[in-house]
Amino acid sequence: MEIVIGLDLSEDDAIAPEATMKMLQPLITLLQDLPKQDRQALVELINQYAQEETDPERQLTAWEAPETLGLLI
Repeated sequence: MEIVIGLDLSEDDAIAPEATMKMLQPLITLLQDLPKQDRQALVELINQYAQEETDPERQLTAWEAPETLGLLI
């Protein structure tokens, strides 16, 4: 989550959005290949992480992560 949040919240002049997606695509592909039960368990862990996050911007990014990572198929 730290990497996903860091990439997502980085300034566009620091890391281009296209470069961010290029870096995340192998992870997204790997996660989409997980069995549905494992994807659901990961979504639950991410949601728990989001609930515990105190920074509003990071929390929003964490809440959006399951969709961003293709876990909600």
